[in-house]
Amino acid sequence: MDAERFTKQIMLEEIGTQGQEKLFDASVLVIGAGGMGSPLLYCLAGAGVGTIGIADSDIVSVSNLNRQYLHFERDIGTLKVHSAAKKLKEFNSHINIISHETAINTENAYEIISQYDVVALAVDNTQTRMIVNKACVELGKPFTDGAVNGFVGTSIFVNPGLTPCLACLYGTNIPPEDNLGAVASIVGTISTIQGTTIMQYILGLDMPLAGKLFYYDGLRASTEKLKLKFNKTCPICSQKVKSKKKETKVTV
Repeated sequence: MDAERFTKQIMLEEIGTQGQEKLFDASVLVIGAGGMGSPLLYCLAGAGVGTIGIADSDIVSVSNLNRQYLHFERDIGTLKVHSAAKKLKEFNSHINIISHETAINTENAYEIISQYDVVALAVDNTQTRMIVNKACVELGKPFTDGAVNGFVGTSIFVNPGLTPCLACLYGTNIPPEDNLGAVASIVGTISTIQGTTIMQYILGLDMPLAGKLFYYDGLRASTEKLKLKFNKTCPICSQKVKSKKKETKVTV
């Protein structure tokens, strides 16, 4: 760990040298190296997270460049994971970048996710969200999800067994989403919130967005935090919640 690089973070009471070492020892998987993934990956690399995995099967195109800051014009036609890994290593050569040249699906989700401490969803695909939600709950891996529609963005942090999961919020039978528009500044706002949430978890700080839906309306410059409720019959997390309650129950 290059302590001089992180002087501004280490001087903070919430981080210090021990916190910086926690960040360096941590591993985070970012699913998606596009609009949401670009600022988020820079946040994690800049914070000094020691191992960052990137999972994406997409190729850089011209229409990506207005909001996907990891990719430049020279990267058009190349895999996003390769473009992202190259930029991040140039940005911080001390961290380990692992490229997964694949979309996350039912066949590889458990194998890939199990390798990391925390997962970040940075995709616009509902089916991928639900696959990751199920895998993370069953593996006990905390994760953050971010979404943007025009000038509106949301973020949520799920800690399996302790907070409601995405299926509690949305259900499991979700139709495919339309191709939604996105404003680069809103994408950056939500993804950096995800980055901060991940840091809070790694550092063992309070988690103000755990079990809550953060809602940001860029046009109105307004924010809300909506507390989520457990679905007692949730097919994904209800058993996990019950087992977690048994573990924490105190018998006198």
